Amino acid sequence: MKKRFLSLTIAAIMTATLFSGCQKNDKDASNGASDNIQVAGQKVDGGTFIYPIESDVSSLNIWYETGDEGFTMLKPIYDPLFITSATGTRYYLAESYEVSDDGLSILVRLRQNAKWHDGEAITADDLIFTFDIKNNPDNKVTSGTSINRKPVTYEKVDDYSVKFTLPEVSASYISTLGNLKIMPKHIYEGEASIATSEKNMLGIGSGPYKVEKWQEGTSLSLTRFEDYYRGVPNLENVVFKIIPEFSAQEVALQSGEISVMRIPTSEKLDKYSKDERYNIWNIPEGRNNYLGFNSNSEKMKDIKARQAITMALNCDEIIAGVYGEELAVRGENILNPENIIYDENVKGYEQDVEGAKKLIAELGLDKEPLKLVYNSSRVNMEDCALIIQQQLKEVGITVEITGYETQGFFDKFFYTDDGTWDLGLNGYASNADPNGNNGMFQYGKFLTKNVCTSEATGELWAKGDQTIDEAERKAIYSDIEKAVKEEYTIYPISMPNFVLVADKKFQGLDAIKIVPVFEDYLQLYMTE
Repeated sequence: MKKRFLSLTIAAIMTATLFSGCQKNDKDASNGASDNIQVAGQKVDGGTFIYPIESDVSSLNIWYETGDEGFTMLKPIYDPLFITSATGTRYYLAESYEVSDDGLSILVRLRQNAKWHDGEAITADDLIFTFDIKNNPDNKVTSGTSINRKPVTYEKVDDYSVKFTLPEVSASYISTLGNLKIMPKHIYEGEASIATSEKNMLGIGSGPYKVEKWQEGTSLSLTRFEDYYRGVPNLENVVFKIIPEFSAQEVALQSGEISVMRIPTSEKLDKYSKDERYNIWNIPEGRNNYLGFNSNSEKMKDIKARQAITMALNCDEIIAGVYGEELAVRGENILNPENIIYDENVKGYEQDVEGAKKLIAELGLDKEPLKLVYNSSRVNMEDCALIIQQQLKEVGITVEITGYETQGFFDKFFYTDDGTWDLGLNGYASNADPNGNNGMFQYGKFLTKNVCTSEATGELWAKGDQTIDEAERKAIYSDIEKAVKEEYTIYPISMPNFVLVADKKFQGLDAIKIVPVFEDYLQLYMTE
């Protein structure tokens, strides 16, 4: 017996949908708006929205972008199947999904009016093809095709429906499947390796905007897709302009060269709040910024060394010095209030300067410098590094800091077992199912060649995803938050807000509060 529900929250999806029968979930979007937004005039058709971005994409295939910058630039080109969040399910290429009574199969139905940017119809064959090429290790994009290294199988039901069979129950797989970006079979069929295919430069997608021109290192220009299945976008063009430095972005905003800019400091927020030419848009980022410890560092392998550093730091001073109260709040643990599960009772570390000094002397951490790496392309990371450097200096630890642009940082921080650095500043999205963060904290995952953790914590992550009872699941993730804290895996710093200043003639910037911005480009429009 199939049941049909409207306006499901994520919590309901994970408990009722996955484990209480075969159900269909219908669209429910909860759109918010920032306070004190002024509208410049009447809504008009057309206009060009220019967004500054710190670094360029390396490919026009979204599968091969790992950072927020690349995802932000390519998001208007590629639609997901659907998005699940704390406010419900929002459908894009899929019109519905149904989950079997035992939670082991999912039937996805695609919309029948969706087209690729070259006019070809999007069908079940494209979805099947996407999984086929993901399952080829030569393509280096196997994520989402297995659960605990056991393959998800799939079969075509009809021209617009595909059935997925799970090897075991996974509460988070709905979110993973929904966020899938499918690829056009008629473009890539016959390619020996998608990873090295020149066709990645075509950027043939399914979203509201299609590639007009990519000037590598300078800009990516998109034009609206008139045949978009959800309706013609309001804005005619969206342009991403590569401007690495904030000071240059600010000059470009004031001259009208760009339409919007992220605000990095409370001083800048105060400045632009008083300027009648602009609106301020404030979006909870659903992101955790943190100081990580490198398990490949001989110094950081010792849990007492990690403990000493957490005892030395003052998180409130870091927040005040880097952000101010408007731009971020203190990070307490590895999850975020934007997750569907979050234990607000698991608090962060408290400063203990004298205790830190004792451990530092015992371990000899004051004998030679620690090396801290950070992403120089990310807002506030350098300031954060400088304050941490100063705080650790006050307890006798010398810190040498080095910034890397985004891809260089990721190569250094995630993808090698390099033990030449000790500390690293990073951030990650944490705004949907909490199991989406297991790749950051469970050893042996894609992003965890350097994580300080244990097998016991890894088992908790697996248990949390396989648990069918909502209360039990909450308790497990609370235990995970506590375990990561006890292992001194990271030092949580901030949960930032994504604060934008935008030319007043542009509206709809926080229609769906999710980062990287913007989820639904149909919500953006211009006035005059």
